[in-house]
Amino acid sequence: MIISIGNLPLKEIKADVFLHPVKYKDSISYEPMAEEAVIALITKHFTYNKVPEMLKEYFDEMDDGYLFSESNFDEFDLEKLQKGTIIIGKDVLLHPKIENIKKFLTLLRDFGGFKIKGIKLPVWLKPSDPILAEIMETEKTYEDHLEEIDELESFDGSIVYECSDNSVIRSNEILCSTQFVIANKIKALKVKVNGEVKEIKKLPELKGTFGIIFKNENNYPFKRVKIENI
Repeated sequence: MIISIGNLPLKEIKADVFLHPVKYKDSISYEPMAEEAVIALITKHFTYNKVPEMLKEYFDEMDDGYLFSESNFDEFDLEKLQKGTIIIGKDVLLHPKIENIKKFLTLLRDFGGFKIKGIKLPVWLKPSDPILAEIMETEKTYEDHLEEIDELESFDGSIVYECSDNSVIRSNEILCSTQFVIANKIKALKVKVNGEVKEIKKLPELKGTFGIIFKNENNYPFKRVKIENI
């Protein structure tokens, strides 16, 4: 299975499953800024019975209920995933906790049997035979690197995703769902997004309350904006 995480589902990327806050067709969605939590949950799901004891203790202390709830990603989503290749997108690379995310992805590579593409990962010690003394050093190496997962930021109000791909969106458009139109009380064919005029373009297969606009910036792409009817 090829799993895409952090690539906008509207992009032409060959993947069996897309994981992204923007819900498009049959993709799996989660809340913006929840990439660290989602990847941690995936890592625990696929590696828990294979990692050294100290890592099991880390996962035991992880508050799965909180992470599932706040990220809007659940056990049913996990069950849809199978071991294979994970393609990491730009959105993950721009996450403020990217260094901790790399460590979870490394566990998926070393213990979960996944191939990880789109990101350069650290080289940690490979899993040792449990009967060897070196296993203690392996445990210590991983444990020393893992950090606590941050509390998830709340994204309320009008939220847009900034996309820099001209094949997905034009600079004068805002792609959105019917839910987005209703949630933002849009009553016109054009709106101002932070003062810039955008033409409404509804996509039937786009779900949820995030709009998509064109913008080429090198930072995490979900932004709160002011939307005004014209």
